[in-house]
Amino acid sequence: MNHTGETRQRVVIVGAWDRKMKYPEQSLEELSDLVDAAGGVVIGVMSQKLNEYHPATLIGRGKVHELKEFVKNNEVDLIIFDQELSGIQMRNIEEATDCAVLDRTGLILDIFASRAKTREGKLQVYLAQLHYRLTHLVGMRNLSRLGGGIGTRGPGEQKLETDRRHIRRQIDRVKADLREVKKQRELNRHQREQSQLPLVSLVGYTNAGKSSLMNRMLIDGDSLGHQVFVKNMLFASLDSTLRKIRLPGEMDILLSDTVGFVSNLPTALVEAFHSTLEEVTHADVIIHVLDGSREDVQLQYDTTWKILKELEVLHIPMLVVINKMDLVGTKDVPLMTHDEKVVHLSVKNDADLSEFYEVLGEILTEDHIQTELFFDFNQQDMFNQIMNRYEPDTLEYRADGIYLSVLLSVEDHRRFKKYEM
Repeated sequence: MNHTGETRQRVVIVGAWDRKMKYPEQSLEELSDLVDAAGGVVIGVMSQKLNEYHPATLIGRGKVHELKEFVKNNEVDLIIFDQELSGIQMRNIEEATDCAVLDRTGLILDIFASRAKTREGKLQVYLAQLHYRLTHLVGMRNLSRLGGGIGTRGPGEQKLETDRRHIRRQIDRVKADLREVKKQRELNRHQREQSQLPLVSLVGYTNAGKSSLMNRMLIDGDSLGHQVFVKNMLFASLDSTLRKIRLPGEMDILLSDTVGFVSNLPTALVEAFHSTLEEVTHADVIIHVLDGSREDVQLQYDTTWKILKELEVLHIPMLVVINKMDLVGTKDVPLMTHDEKVVHLSVKNDADLSEFYEVLGEILTEDHIQTELFFDFNQQDMFNQIMNRYEPDTLEYRADGIYLSVLLSVEDHRRFKKYEM
């Protein structure tokens, strides 16, 4: 949807909760933010606590009738459910309310479709959309009724009569295209690994401040020309970024950002973006960024931790950064972690950043070994490899060669052991 040239769609959001649902109010609030990010405006909120979900409409008959009356009296364009609906449930609710229906998954896919910029990002979103359509073919009619707007964007045709065989052919084609993109990604990763620079990956909830922290690190690392896009909006940017920076203490690293997470992130989307997310598996350190000013900070933590667990990266050293402390004041931030190191900061506060860099440096050098090396003048290439990655504690040019005392990673200590004095 064009946010400036068109009237924003009027949306009512609906939440249905059973006893197993955690953080239901926060999830519904997040859904409202997602609607805003998609270009709609929430004009009504409904919720219902249930012992069990209704198989035909998810919510009970009385709530469906209440929803119908609200739609009729408030010129509602679209109903969006916080829970995932089957195609049949969508059809039944549409028929009962005479209004288009979408669920949380469809909404997130729509936002991703409008934000993806790179070829890989577009392919990944399209793959997720195809999987979503494949599971919603039976009964799903809402796309044909919307006639444009939230839920209708993205590459590919939107004809609901597209049969399963055709969708599966499209899925196979997109997967083949993604495999080609992955080959290029692996080549780039191999070239990057040749530099021997440690990789630090930023992960966390969308809008927690990952990009703001990255930009602050880029500024402090003298990379002013390469800042990333920042906007106070969920999923402001989908494209992962990679930058080389120099930390205080003269240590060079590669810093990467990833797509933000939300609670109940669609499985199809996690699978589609797996090639991007798997970059985290190659990190030397993971920085998990949280918005400390939000009441659902534990939800943010649990959501990201669950995805990191699925990616099998919990063995990688991790630093939890509780961001936006300037908005928290003196309040404590209630958070149960898994014994990671934790730093509280505001990206605007130099003192906070000093502590952050100190702790990050400690983690990066935790397994490092202090050693003394000596290079003949004809071994300049090996000496340059050290100087490109490390800042020696001592460096002396002597008559017969170059002496240095330096803190090396375990791997580099093994590589350069034959040069030890």
